[in-house]
Amino acid sequence: MSDPVSPGPSSSPAAHSEEAAIIYRHAGIVTAFTLISRVLGMARDLTIAHRFGASGATDAWVQAFRIPNALRRLTAEGSMTIAFVPIFVQVREQQGPEAAIEFARRVLGLVLVTTLVLTLAGILLAGPLTALFSPGFLNDPEKFALTADLLRLTFPYLILVSLVAWAMGILNAQGSFAAPAAAPIFLNVGIIAAVIGFSGFLAQPVLAIAGGVLVGGVAQVLLQLPSLGSHRIPLLPKAGWSDPHVRQLFRLLLPSLFGVAVYELNIIILGVIASFLPAGQIFQYHNATRLSELVMGLFALAFTTAGLPQLSRHQAHQDWERLGQTIRLTFAAVLYTILPAMAGLIAAAPGIVAMLYLHGAFQYGDVVSTADAVRLLALGLPALAGVRVMVPVFYAMGDARTPVAVSAATLLVTGALGWWLSQRWEVQGLALGLSGGTWFQCALLGFLLRRKASHLSNWFPWRPLVVQGVSALACGLLAWWAIGFGEWRHGPFSLNNWIVFGLTLTGAAALYLAATLMLGDAQARNWVALAKRVLSRASNQSQDSSQP
Repeated sequence: MSDPVSPGPSSSPAAHSEEAAIIYRHAGIVTAFTLISRVLGMARDLTIAHRFGASGATDAWVQAFRIPNALRRLTAEGSMTIAFVPIFVQVREQQGPEAAIEFARRVLGLVLVTTLVLTLAGILLAGPLTALFSPGFLNDPEKFALTADLLRLTFPYLILVSLVAWAMGILNAQGSFAAPAAAPIFLNVGIIAAVIGFSGFLAQPVLAIAGGVLVGGVAQVLLQLPSLGSHRIPLLPKAGWSDPHVRQLFRLLLPSLFGVAVYELNIIILGVIASFLPAGQIFQYHNATRLSELVMGLFALAFTTAGLPQLSRHQAHQDWERLGQTIRLTFAAVLYTILPAMAGLIAAAPGIVAMLYLHGAFQYGDVVSTADAVRLLALGLPALAGVRVMVPVFYAMGDARTPVAVSAATLLVTGALGWWLSQRWEVQGLALGLSGGTWFQCALLGFLLRRKASHLSNWFPWRPLVVQGVSALACGLLAWWAIGFGEWRHGPFSLNNWIVFGLTLTGAAALYLAATLMLGDAQARNWVALAKRVLSRASNQSQDSSQP
């Protein structure tokens, strides 16, 4: 699905309402496919947990894949998208579609060369990289060797997923969100199929996961080709990196490696610290972060992805009123989903983790430890959502310095907190350190954006924050009370647990929606309007298909 490019923004209330509908429609597309992807991602982790448990093998897998996965987010999905989209939109608006496509092809050449060099270096230096990022494994030669082997096998995924990220930037700027959002589905399917189908035939069964990663990466690239073809954008690289727009991309891209993806760098730093923890705690930490990332991917990243092309368009036209309105809308939309998610995770973490993971080799002690980490990570979700909203605003306004400076300070704070707290509370200390560092980053970015954006009036949604916060507190209290009726030692093998789990989630969500509607929150009305449009379209399609 794509929307035509408007000739120029308007500041009328009708235009603002139309933009809200566009952002919600695009975010709805991203959310729908991300939901499928994250459900399959949970199924992937459940399959790995069931097959291998919280063990040295899964610790090796988590540590190995963390390096190419973090590079993917740093060089591709994170900084590439956030630096590329504003320039692509600017070139398209000012010089036309053909010039924008030429710019995109030059960037593709840059992406391929960079990721190929990084991949070759990663394969050749797998041993030293393992020692650098998992120094705690040096005392266990078998785990160290397995981690290095997994790293060599998974590093080529960086090339494949970078191609997907390049396609995502172009397609999102063109108003097409479905294919990029659906791509991660194939990664999860590949890993699940490999673990179930091939792990039993290998001397090191966990190596099957790496094969699934590569198969899934190829499928992700192939999925983008039809959408690129519909916009007449060839998957053909081009030289000419001296182009002024490519140089402009470099000026934004290099700093944004730190500015937009400091959360990933924090995870890497904490992963180094985690390598010294007892066996199995790395996998517990991984599962806890997966649950928090599920929330971020479903909602916060969906709205920031949908809002970035609009922000870039207003910046290109220097329409500061509309820019401020879009920031406020994106902030309010993200907080509307993140605040109740935080409350729900804190209240119901034992039940959620038990229902998902308590089977096979994953024991109840692992559930308790993972649930505690989930609660502490959930404390940082609003801050992480705020960072995801604010960092693109700085780049859309041409400021790459501020996010970099804040990121550098945040790395130091998070690393120090993670080390200090993990010495006292192990994996829970890591989670608390990450949340603390994220809040530091959010507060500092907010302070600096308030000073920089003084010409943007009323860009932070104070009233929605109060309304949503009170409603989220109410739904969290309900979830905390209801979850106490479960017998979580029995996990998913108890009918009572399924009843309690289902009623807790649906009851808390219904209370939050009702409370925000009653208090007049605009985002609640936007969600209801989106649901009505989806149901109406589904009804019309059903009627059309039933007619002869």
